[in-house]
Amino acid sequence: MAGKQPGADDEARLPEDIWERFQNDSPGQIDSTAPKEHSARWYEVTERLAAEDARRAAAPRPRRSRRPRPRMPRGPVPRAFTVGAVLVSVVLVLSAAAAYLQYGQVF
Repeated sequence: MAGKQPGADDEARLPEDIWERFQNDSPGQIDSTAPKEHSARWYEVTERLAAEDARRAAAPRPRRSRRPRPRMPRGPVPRAFTVGAVLVSVVLVLSAAAAYLQYGQVF
């Protein structure tokens, strides 16, 4: 018993390949394979955003006021109105052309 260390038989031994991998791993490899845990700031922000979403969902939505739409004609524009507008335009253009030819100026 003099050569044994206390508690040596009580602990389970690791297999040799796992022990060698443990000794040869670099800190970078260990960091890349280790599970990541979120920071306390992440948890605070997540809780705050969840509370804000719950508050928005519970709050009544304001009604939007609608502006009245301009009244549009219900049916197509009557053909007589269209023909009249074209005739008035043609008469104005012809009278302006006649005034220019006769007096050299329109107004």
